Amino acid sequence: ADQELIAQGVGNILLPLFGGVPATAAIARTSVAVKSGQQTRLTSVFHSLFLLASMFLLGGVMARLPLSALAGVLMVTAWRMNDWEGIRYIFRHKFKSGISQFLITMLATVVFDLTVAILLGVVYSAILYMAKSSHIHVNFSDIDANKLRSVEGKPPILETSGVAYITGALFFGAVDEFNHRMAEMPQYDHVILSMRGMPSVDVSGAQAMLELCGSLKSQGKTVACCGMTEAVRSYFDRAGITEVLGESAYFWSADQAILDLLDAEIVE
Repeated sequence: ADQELIAQGVGNILLPLFGGVPATAAIARTSVAVKSGQQTRLTSVFHSLFLLASMFLLGGVMARLPLSALAGVLMVTAWRMNDWEGIRYIFRHKFKSGISQFLITMLATVVFDLTVAILLGVVYSAILYMAKSSHIHVNFSDIDANKLRSVEGKPPILETSGVAYITGALFFGAVDEFNHRMAEMPQYDHVILSMRGMPSVDVSGAQAMLELCGSLKSQGKTVACCGMTEAVRSYFDRAGITEVLGESAYFWSADQAILDLLDAEIVE
């Protein structure tokens, strides 16, 4: 994809020098080639060379082709470009987002052209993704000592401890909801932030997490993080969160964080 974009950019820079106009690629030729059994990426190149040769060598013959015949070729091409099985699938299972994307792209193709339609479809898909990703879920749970095999009874420290399960990407669109949910957190003295369901974080999200951890630490509470991906952990290191919490605050799972709390209580 990057190679194609670079090639189009270089081509559009050079074309005006020879009286040409800027152009963009479309998927029509590629789609037809794939459906026809394309075996190499040079298919489009050979197709372009064939059209060029036809213009110079068979121009008179090409000019006599009936428009109705060309219209028939276009109709067959348009029909074969569609992924009918995929279209039936999204309508059969009533995927509202998929149906809306399909309809918007199809209408844009009729009103404008294929290039504009693809652009609108991509933009609309990005908007839908942003809207869905802006909802982050935070659930709070007390620690049930009965589920810990290595713990007998319920140690006092667990009565003031809890786990906050964070699900969803923590980025600028979800920060407000994240802050609102964390403000509703019960008054735990020991907080475990489970981030197994948090795939990514951005600058705004890291700043919100830094403020949260700093606020909890200033209140004399202990904070542990568990289940985060390597990318999230790396972002926490760069954002200064690790400096606030310390390396010892990171665990693979909530169980390990809970056992560390119990060990700390025994030492005390």
